[in-house]
Amino acid sequence: MRNRLAALVVVIGAVVPIGLSVGTAGAAPGESESEQVTASVMSTQRNADGTVTQTTYTPAEGVRPADLARKLTANGVQGVALVNGAGDVSAQVAACSYGTARTWPTGTTCFSRWSYNGWARPQMYFRDRSNSLWPVGRAVTKWNETSGIDSHYRTFSAGCPSSTVHCVIVYNAAYGKTGEWDGVVGMTKRTLNAAQTYTTGAYIALNESYGGTEAQRWNTACHEIGHVLGLDHNTSTASCMYYSRTSQRYPNANDFTLLETYY
Repeated sequence: MRNRLAALVVVIGAVVPIGLSVGTAGAAPGESESEQVTASVMSTQRNADGTVTQTTYTPAEGVRPADLARKLTANGVQGVALVNGAGDVSAQVAACSYGTARTWPTGTTCFSRWSYNGWARPQMYFRDRSNSLWPVGRAVTKWNETSGIDSHYRTFSAGCPSSTVHCVIVYNAAYGKTGEWDGVVGMTKRTLNAAQTYTTGAYIALNESYGGTEAQRWNTACHEIGHVLGLDHNTSTASCMYYSRTSQRYPNANDFTLLETYY
């Protein structure tokens, strides 16, 4: 268990819509060349019941975020945007950070929490439906070292243990390299309440079509789990939350501290 640190650095993040076609050269409107390399790729949809569905996409090796955003838009994905949480510019959404770690902001708050449901800490159960090549269990175990929110590994067949815990299914398949999966090695989709202050559900999908080494697969599993817990990308390659796929298998201390700030 780690001690919560009181210090918190706040930066302002910009949400920039993407409307460029695939292959368009240069930065997206409002984005510098460096920002289009390090930004996050997300899509946001308002549902009929008022809730919001938000998806973050992890680029495959060699795919820049700005190029992935263009691909997704060209392939019919709605509400795609580049989100630059490290940018120091005015915007409606404040992206709170600690050191190199960033939160995954919503349209109304810089961090969306999971509810406690009577527990001392939110209880996260990752139900693993992926194959043995993806080290999901080892990634979950590492994330459980942070205090404030508990992460548990569970096989898919074991089911969800209680209605008061949060169960997140981890899928994998050869989703291909076309359509929504063109250039995407991992995806986390979450549902927010209408106020966009709480996460009410999520799932992870891992794209077998891009494969990779054990360390790379571990990195992707660690990365997507961090998104589920509420983190966006880390600007350091020493964290599995770095914006693109690497062989780093673990979060860094800043990731833990940022989570502990909110739970």
